[in-house]
Amino acid sequence: MKKGSLQDMSNRLNVLVAAAIGGSVFAMHFGGSCMLWPVTWGQQSGTDVYTAYLGIFISAIIFPWLAYLAVAREGTLYNIAARSFSGGMALAFGGLTVLVLGPLFAIPRMSAASWDAICQILGLQSAPFAAEIIFTLAYYAAVFWFLFQRSRVIDKIARYLLPVLILTVVAVVTRSFISPLAEPVSRFYTVHPFTYGFLNGYQTMDLPAALMFATLVVAGLSESHGLQGKPLNRYLIITAGIGFVLLASSHFTQMLVGASTGALFTDVSYARLYATIILELWGPVGGIVFNIALLFAALTSAVGLSGGTASYFEEASGGKLPYRACALAVLTLSALVSLVGLEEIIRLTAPILDMVYPPSIVLVLFIAFVPALRGARSGAAVAAFLWGLFEGMCGYISMLWNYSALCSLRSSFPGGEAGFGWLLLALAGALIGHFWEKRRSQVSV
Repeated sequence: MKKGSLQDMSNRLNVLVAAAIGGSVFAMHFGGSCMLWPVTWGQQSGTDVYTAYLGIFISAIIFPWLAYLAVAREGTLYNIAARSFSGGMALAFGGLTVLVLGPLFAIPRMSAASWDAICQILGLQSAPFAAEIIFTLAYYAAVFWFLFQRSRVIDKIARYLLPVLILTVVAVVTRSFISPLAEPVSRFYTVHPFTYGFLNGYQTMDLPAALMFATLVVAGLSESHGLQGKPLNRYLIITAGIGFVLLASSHFTQMLVGASTGALFTDVSYARLYATIILELWGPVGGIVFNIALLFAALTSAVGLSGGTASYFEEASGGKLPYRACALAVLTLSALVSLVGLEEIIRLTAPILDMVYPPSIVLVLFIAFVPALRGARSGAAVAAFLWGLFEGMCGYISMLWNYSALCSLRSSFPGGEAGFGWLLLALAGALIGHFWEKRRSQVSV
């Protein structure tokens, strides 16, 4: 047994340790969008909040949890990609996923949100650029402190960051339930509430993020708590389940908070709506607490994404690029991106999100439910990735021209306008891949 581990000789974790690791899973997913979006989902859903939540529960809770199940069965994102695509396409899919969820998009966005929170706390309307540089250096130094020892990342998150996030949610929800601001009104949108919820949960990007966070959870379970083999995989699934129970509860209660605003605050959404609700419930002190919580939430997600990205490149290089060196490179690039035109970088990299999400869903669902159908999985993943590349190309074309015949083709596919044009292609790819693999097996025999 490793020193400091609360684990007995039967490869079982202490309940409190498992709960703390599950809390860390919650914290990594909670940061950023999952802290700010649910109140807007609830506000816009109004009296249909329960139906909308059901859609969100499937796409933002069940699907990401299945990603941890996929890692438990087949290994890291790198291994899953290598077993599902050919060499070049595997590197393209894996590389695009970690870059857009890492230094080119999500991590810089987290530090930018943290800087905004600091400016709000200190009342800085227009801070000098030198102050932003100093904050950025301090911010990424703090992230590296969390990342320095990979086996301790999850434990550090549970000890230092999780309590602030839990207390914030409990305080906001409790006060809102005791003193609701208004009665829920009819939903603001015209689509079916379940569709609205499913699509918004889909856009949180928690599923591909889970494939990255799982690496850190595995490191914590194996290196700090001595778990290996089946016990490791079992506790990866269990602790992820604990994390997503917390996340599901957070989404649900905060959606109820949003719904309780009725027809108030309809001119704001997301971060501004959340801040407005807290100010209304708690006054100026609540505003300060909100921004501190936002700072901690963004920091938590940045730690998880940076560690997952560094681990991916270490594995992809066959260990030639050490984890800490990769972490430093990721943080350096993220810091530079956060300082030079972040909004433009987000605009330029956003289409990459459309490229990687469809194949991520396909891979996770196949591994979770039909792991034996490897040929079908590969065919469906390739088809979904090709559709994703097409979606991304349409996104970039739209930046240059107002209209494109190529992009209008996307809308002609069933579900294409809503972002689900890949479904039929993935089904066709699965059939082709299955029969191709079956035929190849017969020939080899």
